[in-house]
Amino acid sequence: MSIRGKVALVTGANRGLGLSIAKALQRGGAHVIALARDPAKAPDMERELALVGDDFETAIADVTDEDAITGVIRGATRLDVVVNNAGIARTKPLLDTSTDELREILDVNVTGAFIVTREAARRMVADGGGHIINIASDAAIRGIPGMAPYVASKHALLGMGRSVSLELRQRGVRVTTLCPGPITTDILGPGTANPDAISPDDLAATVAHIAGLPPTVDIQELLVQPLAQNG
Repeated sequence: MSIRGKVALVTGANRGLGLSIAKALQRGGAHVIALARDPAKAPDMERELALVGDDFETAIADVTDEDAITGVIRGATRLDVVVNNAGIARTKPLLDTSTDELREILDVNVTGAFIVTREAARRMVADGGGHIINIASDAAIRGIPGMAPYVASKHALLGMGRSVSLELRQRGVRVTTLCPGPITTDILGPGTANPDAISPDDLAATVAHIAGLPPTVDIQELLVQPLAQNG
């Protein structure tokens, strides 16, 4: 099996891992709908995707905006793969973290992912099947000091994935939750990338491989960690 000819929606596709995933799916032959929140970043995203090929389109929407997300999904010719990648992270001690800061992270990482998952699942069930891939983190299975809201959001995303997978698999929709360790992106701000972490391109290739698996294979959860290189 492959992703050639499939239609794939990637959220948070304007930079970092999301952009790498969009490119990897493009290279595999999928038509990519690259979704981003900030219209000012759309031209750079389009230029990057155009370097790979012309089989893509872009959409500007906040994943927490139900009407906008519904419009994007209904406007697609069809929807075979959805990668829930949009997310935010913050580092701050618990005693200094406001309730509004907690709500902001949960709104994007959980509520946004829920909206995209629900609307994509509705479309996929109606169309006969599909594959939803949620990008969580190894923070979904462990604690990290100074990142309580982020860790809580990723635990929630993993739990949601487990639940909806049980609901949807008999209706032709697979749900995979990917739990990667540290990635060489600047999600925590400029200059914060760990050089010994997983390359976004390597992780994106993993996502593209999962998306291309036969419909008889159901990977529900996958923990991905960087492998230390000798020398």
